[in-house]
Amino acid sequence: MLLLKDVEGLSETSAEDKLASKWNKADSNAVIVDVDCTTDDAKDLCSKYGVQGYPTLKYFSPRTSKEGDTYEDARDLKALNKFVKRASKLPCSPDTGENCDKKDNAYIEEIKDMQLDKIKEEHGKLKKELEDLEAEYKASSDLFEKQKEEAMATMKKSEDLKKSLGKLKDKTGYKIAILEAKSAKTEL
Repeated sequence: MLLLKDVEGLSETSAEDKLASKWNKADSNAVIVDVDCTTDDAKDLCSKYGVQGYPTLKYFSPRTSKEGDTYEDARDLKALNKFVKRASKLPCSPDTGENCDKKDNAYIEEIKDMQLDKIKEEHGKLKKELEDLEAEYKASSDLFEKQKEEAMATMKKSEDLKKSLGKLKDKTGYKIAILEAKSAKTEL
């Protein structure tokens, strides 16, 4: 597993740096790497993997796409550590028990007498459930991003209109007051 992140002035004691000092060891399945996407040397790499904002955490494993996946959960050390531990875990081998933890072994025990067609059916069902929820999440995230962009554009327009209104009030406010006073006097 590789965690790629862009940095912009992060301190040496950030959660990601502490995470790197824990996981960047010879016997680890994870490598934590800082990439400063603002430097010319890293711009191609960051562009290749779709890094656009600061900070962005990307991770790569046999279970992610070639472009990696964006990490979007909590960024405190405890949460990052838990994620790296889970994501860098070697796959469980049901036949030998190698790399299997208690949860893996419990599930292996649960399905040990299941017929192959039932195993395939369960696999398909679980995979579809995951894919459906991922698609729903992506659609929701995309909609949020679109709405956020629209809201930001509306906010900018509102701020621009507020400035224009202030300038126009400064330019014409006293004239309106004089004209109102003059027209009120002539009506009497």
